[in-house]
Formats: sequence, C-alpha cells, structure tokens
Amino acid sequence: MAPPSTPTTPAPDEGEPSSSSFDEPDDDDLEEFVRGQRGKDTIHPVRIVLAIAAVLCCAWVLVPTVDETRFHFSQATSPLEIGDGQAKVLAKIPNNTWVRADVILGNKAIELGAWRPGSLRFGPITIREVAGAPLYVEYTNTRFPSLVPFMDTMVEGRLVSFDDDGELGAVRRAFEGRLGTTVSKEARVIVLDERPGEMSLYLGAWITGVALVVFSILGILRRLRPRSRSA
Repeated sequence: MAPPSTPTTPAPDEGEPSSSSFDEPDDDDLEEFVRGQRGKDTIHPVRIVLAIAAVLCCAWVLVPTVDETRFHFSQATSPLEIGDGQAKVLAKIPNNTWVRADVILGNKAIELGAWRPGSLRFGPITIREVAGAPLYVEYTNTRFPSLVPFMDTMVEGRLVSFDDDGELGAVRRAFEGRLGTTVSKEARVIVLDERPGEMSLYLGAWITGVALVVFSILGILRRLRPRSRSA
C-alpha cells in the first residue's frame, strides 16, 4: 500500500498578503503603538481629594502655631522680668516674649481636655487667673501638680494675648462661659514651660506638614505632565 501523501498548503497568489502578515505585526508598527499610549495617564478623583484634604488638614493644624515656631528661634538668653504682671507693665511687652513673673494665683480656673485649640499642647491643661492683675497662666496638670489657688509663686514662659482673635480666643470664650466672668481686653497669658529653643515639636510638625503638602502636589503634577516620547 502506498504511504499517504503529505498535505500541502497552496502558495498564495502573487500580490495576496500572507497570513503571517496579520499574525505578526511589524516591529515599527508596534513601537509606534506603544509611543502613542505614552503620556495618557489620568488622575483618579480620589487622589485629588486626598491631596486637597492633606493641604487643608496641614493648614488647619499648622497655621495657628506660627508664633510657637517663631518663638523656638528667639535669640533671648534669659526671661524678661515683669514683676507681678500689672497692666501698665504688660502694655509695654510684645506678645511671644519669654517672661518671668512673681504672682499670686487666683481661684478662678478652667480645665481643658486632651488638647488645647490653636496649639500642639496636650492635657489635661489648666488656665488660671492671677490675683490682682490682668494676667493668667496656662500649664499642664501633670507637669505642675503643685500649683494651687492663692499660692505665691514664680512663673516663667511665653507671653501671649488673651483676646478673641488670638490663639487663645476659644479658651477665653470658654473661660467666660463656664465661670460667668469677664476677661479684661488687656489680659495676657503666660504659657508655662515654653522656652526658646525647646519648641522642637512645632518645628518637627512644620517640616512634616510642609513635606506632606509638597509631595501631594508634586504627585498630581507628575501625573498631569505628559511623558517624554522617544524619537
């Protein structure tokens, strides 16, 4: 018996494209297709929302702490003596000054919870009046547990305004609301245990916050920028 004949594929007619020309695209065509896909990155809306949220959150936390960060770089080598904190003396001293006062603590005070608005100070925190002067002191209870009403003591720290528009505006309103008293317009607060060169928490927060904002914005800009195409 004769062996079966091997099937043969008829040769394509002249001018008819071969099947291989459809299955295997030309290298130049493939490279052109890949180049055409470059630079078409899109930004997911969630990415934009997260970047905006990061910027707003950093601004909300950091902007009220500009004074503390500046105070960290103060060149003062010793606190300014202000006696017992009388109004005529306080009127001559700018805010954000390192001061020391010899005062008698009063019996009117409020206690804040875990955080004092407008700062990176964590509590519990007490704001107490000074007897006989438009002056108040702010301190953390754990660091100054011995401060009690009618105590004659020396206090030292950063002098700040106690008006409605300052960093302690919310505290002032809470003080007046809870105690039913009126805080003098000239009143000032000594924030105890804040000294020049010892505000590294604020400096670190600013560095971290600014870096977060920059990386968030750069991340979006990189996605918006078309990628370079090779020749």
